[in-house]
Amino acid sequence: MLKKKIKTILFLDLISLFTSYIAATSRGFADFYSHNIYRYVSLTVSSITGLLPFSLTEVFLYVLIIFVILDLAKSLRGLIKNFKEYGNDSSERPSRNKALIPYKLFKPMILFAVNLILIASVLFALYVFNCGINYRRTSFSVEAGIPGYDTSSSQNEANADLVELCEYLVENINLTEERILENSQLPEGVTLAPGMYEGNEQPATPASESQNPDHSKSDKPLSPVKLYNGAFIGETSASERASAAFLWETGKLGQEAMESLGTRFSRLSGHYPFPKPLINSWILSIQQVTGVYSPFTIEANYNRDIPYYDIPFTICHELSHLRGYMQEEEANFIAVLATIGSGDLYFNYSGYVSAWVYAGNALAKNDREKFSELYMKINSYTRQDMMYNNEFWDQYDTKVAEVHEEINDAYLKYNGQTQGVKSYGHVVDLMLTYFSENRSMK
Repeated sequence: MLKKKIKTILFLDLISLFTSYIAATSRGFADFYSHNIYRYVSLTVSSITGLLPFSLTEVFLYVLIIFVILDLAKSLRGLIKNFKEYGNDSSERPSRNKALIPYKLFKPMILFAVNLILIASVLFALYVFNCGINYRRTSFSVEAGIPGYDTSSSQNEANADLVELCEYLVENINLTEERILENSQLPEGVTLAPGMYEGNEQPATPASESQNPDHSKSDKPLSPVKLYNGAFIGETSASERASAAFLWETGKLGQEAMESLGTRFSRLSGHYPFPKPLINSWILSIQQVTGVYSPFTIEANYNRDIPYYDIPFTICHELSHLRGYMQEEEANFIAVLATIGSGDLYFNYSGYVSAWVYAGNALAKNDREKFSELYMKINSYTRQDMMYNNEFWDQYDTKVAEVHEEINDAYLKYNGQTQGVKSYGHVVDLMLTYFSENRSMK
């Protein structure tokens, strides 16, 4: 049994490493695999795992922890038993058997170590064939015929394009917010105020806004409004957490949004499984992660505790990975198109606000004054949503999050994203190109 396990480990590791090398040196191989093998494996497996409303990955994580603990306990008992058996009378045994005594003494712990390595090898193989190869494929923007942003433009031209995009997003954030509130029941006495793995992008705020969270220019924050779908606009830490009904309905709408986008882009076509909110989302929160794609079960998992407006965007982002688009800026861009193109108002709101977070942060670096001007044109409820987003993630700004970011940065660079975690912001370039051609993000 031990020899079989060692042979299995060697086979899995060698085939995984060899395939990774071929994918890294041949984009043609990565494209062929992604289009003709991974696509159908993903559609088949995810259609099965998607039948369950909970995350199989999360369940397997808990099962694995329990298995390792029990196997370790069993191995330690075996080690203690062997010491009692061989430790007391080993001197009286024939010399030809003495050479075997160390192996027999530590055999339980050797078997435990081999079991751990075997598990790691199986997981590594699943990662390579359901995720790693896809990092090397042709990007979504190239396959969809969306050219890269013209970097030869002057700084003034580039800044003007960015301002125009941000103005478009601000206008549509406000229009969508008005339509959402028209469809929602305001609390008694509340009147309308005048008019975000698998990383977390926090929206920039003007200095005056950071020092004074009073978005409605009164002495206290706005009262959050519960919307038609159970979400809150103008969310605060006192708002109710996302209900099971909201998560279920939002997950279904996420499937519909991605399938609808697939009618426009053939590489995104097909059925999408139900996205899974983690029961214990704290696991992701402490890493400052909104969602994660699981190559082990081909599931889209997300953090159910994040601010409401970020949930639809995150769902679409994670579902895009199931079509083999692993690069984060590509997944963000797909999520923008899917949410803004959705038939659901709150998905539209999530898309416009999330797109503003990326574009607005880019504008804040180039032209802080213009950014502040546009930011203050955003309606008060949305500004309060974004302020809460910052407050939510600030509570998890710990050493654990810093270590995770460093690991994620190295992981992305290993998989060909040379900018590491900075690549998350490249979605702005894709939005600029798409907007310049279509004058819309729909």
